[in-house]
Amino acid sequence: MSRVLTQTKNRYKKTMLIEISVILILSVLLAFWNRKSAVDFGLGFLCAFLPFCFFVYVVFYHKQHLSTKLTALYRGEFVKFILTIILIAVAFKWLVIKEFILFFIGFFMALMLNNFIPFLLNRS
Repeated sequence: MSRVLTQTKNRYKKTMLIEISVILILSVLLAFWNRKSAVDFGLGFLCAFLPFCFFVYVVFYHKQHLSTKLTALYRGEFVKFILTIILIAVAFKWLVIKEFILFFIGFFMALMLNNFIPFLLNRS
């Protein structure tokens, strides 16, 4: 594996660990305020975080030839998009979400962290 891919793989591993820490800290803080709000926030965060983890697995950890990496990138993005839609639909259909604002705050926070943390790690 090339050096660049190894560095990127390690960067995304750190990104996922930082995001897990953020979700745990923020959920605990919200749980002190209102337990149901923490659940709604956590569900929103997970609806964006789990597809991101799947994408990182498909692109960086799934064994494939170097020539198929670009195809894996597009396939991973497509599956990430579909998985996000399914998770949000499941959250709204079968899980009771009371605080829609906190759900979407968690969702958009995960999206922002998915983009900003690798960028910040790249700069350091």
